[in-house]
Amino acid sequence: MVHDTAARHRLPRLEGYGRSNSMISRQFLTSRLGAVAGAAALGLTFATALANSAEARDLRLLSGWDSSYVAVDHVLHPFLEALDEAVAEDLSVTVMGPETVPPFEQFDPVSRGLFDLLFTNGAYHFNETSVGMALDGITGDTETLRAAGIWDAVDAEYQALGLKLVAVLYDLNGYHIMLKEPLGENGLQGRRVRGTPIYHPAINVLGGSPVVLPGGEIYPALERGVIDGAAWPTIGAMSYRWFEVADYIMRPTFGQVGHLVLMNIDTWNGLSDDTRAEIESAARAFEIEANGLFDTLVADESAALEEAGMSVTELSDSLAETLGQAWFSGVFDLAGTQSPKAIEEMRGLATEAGLGD
Repeated sequence: MVHDTAARHRLPRLEGYGRSNSMISRQFLTSRLGAVAGAAALGLTFATALANSAEARDLRLLSGWDSSYVAVDHVLHPFLEALDEAVAEDLSVTVMGPETVPPFEQFDPVSRGLFDLLFTNGAYHFNETSVGMALDGITGDTETLRAAGIWDAVDAEYQALGLKLVAVLYDLNGYHIMLKEPLGENGLQGRRVRGTPIYHPAINVLGGSPVVLPGGEIYPALERGVIDGAAWPTIGAMSYRWFEVADYIMRPTFGQVGHLVLMNIDTWNGLSDDTRAEIESAARAFEIEANGLFDTLVADESAALEEAGMSVTELSDSLAETLGQAWFSGVFDLAGTQSPKAIEEMRGLATEAGLGD
């Protein structure tokens, strides 16, 4: 990858995406929200971007989140910058969000080669495979997963479905539950809590009733009393302003959140041996760096939520212990209903390595 400072600064700035082009793009990244047809509304002349990197190979990335989710600007973009610095081949990446393809429908078009890359969570494509979701039930960073053989096992499962696992960018702080009222002695007994299926074991073991809702419906559901709480990763509440309709954050947190970067297998195989090696090396190094980035985001958000008036409500020691034990088993039991053979292998590797609570 050729580093031409003048060419980098000729690329247009992406208004509304939170970071200037000089920070995001260089020659590896041309980033935008939405499909090409909507680019003009964002102040981006896509033809100009291509003209300034005419010989670049353009890869199209689908993100399960738009820039309202802070991990897009502060983890995905730095990840692409790290690849920019590491890869010699002249590549560019166009980032498209859920306004292009809905989050739960992104797996298929990437696996079929309509797009080249996917930034997602494993729960978003549970119906295709549950191995990505099962990663959120494991305790340990990616180097621990690699040592246990889990990273390679997950990669092999995705490759069989037409995708190459490039990176697992973990938020080791995991998940939490936002509540309208503080916890009682019986945990969530009698409360309706929003959560996609991965959260159901945690909600159930605490006595709550899971309610499946898209993320975009959390605010009005809390506001109207349709739900009493909502489960979500430990970052996001501030951006979505849920502090306006919920006053409490449950502690301790549970699990860890895997943000997967996947590449279409034909795209991957079409890259040179050197480029694949450069991507693998840079991605592995960034997996560890991502842990620190998420730690900073969580600390900043926690302080901001406290400033906005939210308070911590604590589980009893006994319920916290029960939650920790139930999370690993619950996530893997659920995952096993979809991809039994692959999950059995993952579960055995995780248990042998002591990576479950």
